Amino acid sequence: MGKIDISKNAKHKKTDQILEEVMHLDAHMVQETLNEMNREAFAIAVDTLLRSRDIYVLGVRSSAPLAEYLAFYLNTIFPCVRLIRTNSASEIYEQMLHVGAKDAVIGISFPRYSMRILKALEFANSRNARVITITDTVHSPINLYSSCNLLAKSSLSTIVDSMTAPLSLINALVAALCMKKKKNVLANLEELDRIWDDYPVNSHDEINRLDEEIKLSKQEQ
Repeated sequence: MGKIDISKNAKHKKTDQILEEVMHLDAHMVQETLNEMNREAFAIAVDTLLRSRDIYVLGVRSSAPLAEYLAFYLNTIFPCVRLIRTNSASEIYEQMLHVGAKDAVIGISFPRYSMRILKALEFANSRNARVITITDTVHSPINLYSSCNLLAKSSLSTIVDSMTAPLSLINALVAALCMKKKKNVLANLEELDRIWDDYPVNSHDEINRLDEEIKLSKQEQ
């Protein structure tokens, strides 16, 4: 399957044609990612996270939403997940001060690759932490310090790159971990339900029925 044409000759394409091209290419990249996936590396990543004390997740720029999404769900499985939020390299080291050999560090980076992520993984490797990367190719520079590389297609050759295949890979990783830690996940979700019952923090934040009238509090108006 070809890439998206963004040349001057393509400016007259119909909107629905662009929609179909992008979504078909996204689906193609998910399939290609699955076809080329190193199953052994995926199994190693799952086992590494299951045996880790703390889990650090890093991603900047377009990879930041992927890191946040992964950390959010890992937090429902494991007791200590640290999403590294940073705008500078120095802040990364401050937040990774206690990383060690019993920990896992997941670095997510796609072109253009982040030097901040690369240096953070170098630091984690120097502390003997187990490094997992989620990136697009074996030639990605962040793989230099990784013992486990998970690869997903991302290029659309437009102003934005597709993160559909990387997100699908992350979903698979979370699903595999949930199956391995099923009892813990169920217990954590039940505990969350009890907390939400005792502290109804979502009273103005979630809608349970599409046909339900949306009521805004005075504070939200």
